Amino acid sequence: MTAPRAARRTIPLLILLAALPIACGEPGPKPKAGDPPAQAPNATADAGAAPQEPAFLSAEACGRCHGAIYDEWKQSFHGQAMADPLFLELSEDVVNKEECIRCHAPVPLREAQFETPVARASRREDAISCLSCHQDGANIAGPFGGLEGACRPVGDPRQRDVVKICFPCHNQHDTGNEYLAGPYAPEAPLPRQRPAESCITCHMPEVERPLVEGGVVRKGRSHTWRGGHSFAMLEKASALDVEVRPAEGGGFEIEVFVTNRGAGHSIPTDARHRSFDTYIKLWDADGRVVLDPLKRADQERSFLAKFRKFYRGSGKNDTQIPPLARVSTLGEGPGRFTTDLPKGRGEAWLVYRLTPRDALVEDSLKASEGPDDVQDTTVARVVHRVSFTFGK
Repeated sequence: MTAPRAARRTIPLLILLAALPIACGEPGPKPKAGDPPAQAPNATADAGAAPQEPAFLSAEACGRCHGAIYDEWKQSFHGQAMADPLFLELSEDVVNKEECIRCHAPVPLREAQFETPVARASRREDAISCLSCHQDGANIAGPFGGLEGACRPVGDPRQRDVVKICFPCHNQHDTGNEYLAGPYAPEAPLPRQRPAESCITCHMPEVERPLVEGGVVRKGRSHTWRGGHSFAMLEKASALDVEVRPAEGGGFEIEVFVTNRGAGHSIPTDARHRSFDTYIKLWDADGRVVLDPLKRADQERSFLAKFRKFYRGSGKNDTQIPPLARVSTLGEGPGRFTTDLPKGRGEAWLVYRLTPRDALVEDSLKASEGPDDVQDTTVARVVHRVSFTFGK
């Protein structure tokens, strides 16, 4: 199925923070022996005429000067977009699916007029490369002007415009539209609940380092683009709390709420296979476990709600949580649990699944002790645990 085209609305983004340009402002190290030479200007051009061919043809060429940025990109999901095992698995026969490759190995965005790009014909192994975002014809564009280097850097304020740079691919599943409808967008409906911020604020945090190896330390931007695979980002985006009240007829009603406290878009977003789920664990007054999400027999009863953008054709309404919203359910699950225990204690869990098959098991509780990146697509992650008591 062909994905919807990116939003064409261009807005005057009031963003003070900008992405680090892939541009040489200082002399970098000499190419290593065996490195391919930088692409030269069109040899047929008249002397003094603007070059017609790109300065560089690969991310590797950029990395000869911008080593730290190149290393970040190479380890990021942009750099791994054509090799990510989950992408390859979910997009069967991906080599023949241009609708996938057009965003996983796109032509430069300016070549695509900042619309949904088409797939590159060559160097697809570079995935979403430096050139995808920064190439501007024969030049390399960044948000700052006045730089010089072999890559022929030019300043372009559009590099700060997330509608042009991020939306062509990241609005395929409406993440961009979610941002524009939320409280952080520059044209958010009044009264504004938060100062204007953009994708860059969270996904490209500020760093201080030389623009090129051996250069002057300066402020720039991280090129790791942490998101739905980062446990730290999941914790930052979400919050969990519990309300306990007497139930009609005796016992207690326990309602578990999830708040989208830190994302400028809905959570989860983009990939339809991701979800946030809530569960409850209970102990009686004697400390015996009476309901345990880790027990297969108890998982259905202990499940409270699912927040997810469902697969097309599922017949289900999406249940993502908008920015700043606090909800116990949006229709998928009751959001609350009633117990007839007169006294006891419990825990509410917010569980993240990168794919629907991710199992809630003992290792799910150890997620925060391991690597920050969520790589395992077989184990669910418990992002938050909140304790509560009930009865006297």
